[in-house]
Amino acid sequence: MADDYYKILGVSKGASQDEIKKAFRKKAHEYHPDKGNGNADKFKEVNQAYQVLSDSQKRQQYDQYGQTFDEAARNGGGGFNYQGGGNPFGGFDFNGFGGQNGVEFDLGDIFGDMFGGRSGERQSRRARGIDLEMGISITFEEAVFGVEKTLTLEKQDECKTCGGNGAAPGSKIVTCPKCHGQGQIRTQRRTIFGMVASSTSCDRCQGMGKIPEVACKTCGGDGVLRQEKTISVKIPAGIDNGQRIRVAGEGEAGYRGSSHGDLYLVVKVSPSKEFQRDGFTLLKELPVSFTQAALGTKVILKTLDGDIELKIPSGTQSGTVLKVKNKGVPHINSSSRGDLLVTVRVIIPSKLSKKEKDLLKQLAAERGEAVNVDESLWENIKGNF
Repeated sequence: MADDYYKILGVSKGASQDEIKKAFRKKAHEYHPDKGNGNADKFKEVNQAYQVLSDSQKRQQYDQYGQTFDEAARNGGGGFNYQGGGNPFGGFDFNGFGGQNGVEFDLGDIFGDMFGGRSGERQSRRARGIDLEMGISITFEEAVFGVEKTLTLEKQDECKTCGGNGAAPGSKIVTCPKCHGQGQIRTQRRTIFGMVASSTSCDRCQGMGKIPEVACKTCGGDGVLRQEKTISVKIPAGIDNGQRIRVAGEGEAGYRGSSHGDLYLVVKVSPSKEFQRDGFTLLKELPVSFTQAALGTKVILKTLDGDIELKIPSGTQSGTVLKVKNKGVPHINSSSRGDLLVTVRVIIPSKLSKKEKDLLKQLAAERGEAVNVDESLWENIKGNF
């Protein structure tokens, strides 16, 4: 059986596509050859595992047979571990494609056509720059209202001397003399199917089909250099802790002018001392005195939008929740907004003056309530609230 791709990426066989993608990014970043402690062989293994497991059809082939049809073709069919009944190729007649009639065929191309994976497309995906991920810390208020942040990151980026094409200034990009612009080296081997042509990526041009006539001295012809770049990023209003923001094209530059990867920002929101968040709803506690709660009042309430006047109805009980509409968190990319829920907390004083006690005793008498008149009076009053 082929290498255990699930083990290489560190995921289970039942892993979702998101889990596979996340594991690939982590491993690719860990083994990237440009890093000081990188490992080119491990990086190649991780990339191969991802190319198979990220493609639903190839993954199905791998799970069932131990390798994909493309891999079986590259191995000459000898390593194909078919476990099912009958012919895995559905009775397809290969006799007309053998070496007897001088006809050459590439099983990778045939199965690529059948299952959506042409060699050129695979090379294009490999040439794309690597996605990057980093954390970004913002305040609670910045998460609610949005903010623009300036970030400086170190990454593989286009060489400024050659503009990313790998050629020295004034030099041309020419056809690779080894693969003659094909990007692949084709070889033939005799297998149980007859003469089979297989292709490998050209090591001279790295599968691009073209090379610099004179390599750029700054980047050595790669078109990329590890360097710092400062970018400006808009954090949308309503973003929540742990959510990710995709910044298209701000990952690492691809090989010799190939497309950039993307940058993913993981948002970390610092907590607020006054507010809590539940989705797009803001939560806040408001302390009021027992007389304010009993008689009703208007108080000045601090919100993230500024101070407002809030009415406390008479007879409000401790724990009552009052709604302030449209003072919560904005919905991302929308004009709508959540609400602010204010929980009233009735505060009972721990000490009373003699006059306050006398007034409370009069209130108790007026309401026909029996109370103790000694120093434990207040303990009894607190028990009624």
